[in-house]
Amino acid sequence: MKQLKLAATARTPLVILDPSAGTLVMDGESYPEDVNGFYQPIMDAVAAFCAQPKARLTVDIKLIYFNSSSARALSDLCDLLDAQAGDGASIQLTWFCDDDDDITREFAEDLALDMVHLRIAIAKLQKDG
Repeated sequence: MKQLKLAATARTPLVILDPSAGTLVMDGESYPEDVNGFYQPIMDAVAAFCAQPKARLTVDIKLIYFNSSSARALSDLCDLLDAQAGDGASIQLTWFCDDDDDITREFAEDLALDMVHLRIAIAKLQKDG
């Protein structure tokens, strides 16, 4: 399986799914004009990776802003990860939040409560500089 790398833009985060390292990183802001067009390749790649026997994936989400359409896509991604974890994949998701960002923290906390198999850790986002 090849690495999926989507460069950050003004409206989309950096996304790197590295199969050899077993990592998925999403970093930046998410408010793409075509949410489905942006997130579907990520969903497809994650599903393909997690379908491998004994799949192990570490997910770090570091989004400093996302709109409501992206929130739905992120919820769908977590549902996919939850289902994959239920099917035997080993998945650890850490959602990084700024201390001042109650909205993002509450979103991550609500997602964590909805998951059956996937555990979501919430961590402090380290600011650069």
